[in-house]
Amino acid sequence: MNMIVYRPETEKDKKELEKRAAVIHNQEVLLYLLQLSCPGYQKQALIKAILAGISFP
Repeated sequence: MNMIVYRPETEKDKKELEKRAAVIHNQEVLLYLLQLSCPGYQKQALIKAILAGISFP
């Protein structure tokens, strides 16, 4: 399969791509956590631990 990938050229486009990639990543992490076979309180603890390790600008 061949793919053509276009890089964003402007700073605005780079930021938009960065935001979109972050949203997709966050959705996948959340789906993974929801599929774990542990109780809800443990899932909440994992989410809190993840958020505690993230530095927000």
